[in-house]
Amino acid sequence: MEEQIFCDGIGRIAIIGGVVRLDLFTYSPTEVDANGNPRPILSHRIVMGTEGFLRSSEKVVEAVQAMTRNRAQPQAPPPVRPQGPPPQAAQPAPPPQQPAPPPPQPAPSIKTAEPPPPTRPPFP
Repeated sequence: MEEQIFCDGIGRIAIIGGVVRLDLFTYSPTEVDANGNPRPILSHRIVMGTEGFLRSSEKVVEAVQAMTRNRAQPQAPPPVRPQGPPPQAAQPAPPPQQPAPPPPQPAPSIKTAEPPPPTRPPFP
């Protein structure tokens, strides 16, 4: 292998006269767009015939499918080796405490209807 080229992505693909041009870009470390995001800068161009591009695109599709399969399968995390002193035996947790019952409420007083006062005959 002679040379490695890093890029952040493909900016444009143009097909002119049976030749495919892939414009590769990198994000500028100093230039930003109106929103403050790093500006993409053309860094390299790959030029190939349409047949070569079609074969290459098949390889890209295969890579995307492999990445999708690997992402769908959960990966077991690597074993963690504890550092420091060995862990002590776990102590049983104390039983959960029950909340205290509410204090007793006094019974509601029941009022009985008092008989109406005696009525007098009207004054003459």
